[in-house]
Amino acid sequence: MYNRSPYIMLLFLLLVAASCKNNTGETDTEPQPITDTTSALDKIIESEATTPPYEATTSGNKSIINERFGFTFEVPARYTVADKSNNGDGYFINTGDAGTDLRIYGTNIKGNEIAVELELSTCERTESYRFGNGFPGTKCFQSGDVYYYYDTPNTRVIFYVHGPKNWFQRNEAVIEMIAQSIVVGEQGF
Repeated sequence: MYNRSPYIMLLFLLLVAASCKNNTGETDTEPQPITDTTSALDKIIESEATTPPYEATTSGNKSIINERFGFTFEVPARYTVADKSNNGDGYFINTGDAGTDLRIYGTNIKGNEIAVELELSTCERTESYRFGNGFPGTKCFQSGDVYYYYDTPNTRVIFYVHGPKNWFQRNEAVIEMIAQSIVVGEQGF
């Protein structure tokens, strides 16, 4: 009888050697340029973004209504607001400052109560918060970002704020003004 072990071992070594040779990173073709899909996607989103209609307030701010979730909010007149969603759930707020990211959007929570609680459990710290109309909410602090949660029985409106610490300090009053202006109308109840 033949001992097949040496042949199996030799076959294994040949396969490993062939595999190593083919994975050296060298190719016979010209290297292909790396396509930045993120910037391509960003360009598509920006090209399809729309500016929501707004009304000027007596204080000089812009008042914007989200018809899908029935909420309104105000931003300073110098800020721009864009709907970059494909379903009308919310807006990106452009402050003109690099490194900031402000968003306000709605989501359905009826029937998703567990997911709603899980979202809050990711907060490093929470505080009770009262919106300008007296409605109770939650202020969530997570990884340097701040989330304001306005929950009704059917919907949650979230105001998300991200920026450098010094920007937060310089714009504390503006952030508070936007948060205080959030109101969910009858559609959200």
